[in-house]
Amino acid sequence: MNPHYPIHVKMEGMLCAVIGGGEVAQRKVGSLLECGAIITIISPEITPLLAEWTEQGKINWKRELYQGQDLSPYFFIVAATNHRHVNYSVYEQAKRTKAFINIADRPDLCNYIVPSTVKRGRLVISVSTSGASPSLASKLRRRLEREFGQEYEGYVDFLAQMRLKVLQEIKDANVRKQIFQELLDDRYVEAPSLQREQMADALLQQVKQREQL
Repeated sequence: MNPHYPIHVKMEGMLCAVIGGGEVAQRKVGSLLECGAIITIISPEITPLLAEWTEQGKINWKRELYQGQDLSPYFFIVAATNHRHVNYSVYEQAKRTKAFINIADRPDLCNYIVPSTVKRGRLVISVSTSGASPSLASKLRRRLEREFGQEYEGYVDFLAQMRLKVLQEIKDANVRKQIFQELLDDRYVEAPSLQREQMADALLQQVKQREQL
């Protein structure tokens, strides 16, 4: 089997269909909601949390069994029912479209898989075994969660701000590269937010003074 091509997809405004209303479907919906997708659930029953999201207008719910309904409007399609024949029916319908298709517990029918993911704000670290061992992917994710703590959320935002500032204030490309490398030092990760900014401002001032010599 050829390897998967790893990408991050911008899901904001994309139409997604989730077939099923149980815990697996709930996890899928939760992840898609975080990315701004427009989600329709097709299932006669749904979990209390999915019902809450429906009442809040976050998702659409078609309270019906899936029986071959047209899925062509949807960009992403997830089959997450407890019935293999229903999941396969979704696959048969969805493969006629050009949608991304994910069938629960059938990686051989999927044209995309969802990796195990660590999120720290804008930092996203994904681990996949290409469907070979989800348990190993989860184990590695837990290890990454310990290594990359919540402090990385603010740190990545800081790096984004500093990148813009350096591009505006420093003309020499080699000097910019040196600054970016310096900002990757663990001292900046571990420092409180205010101290981190003060350290970065001091670094920029030193660089500017050297450029003026």
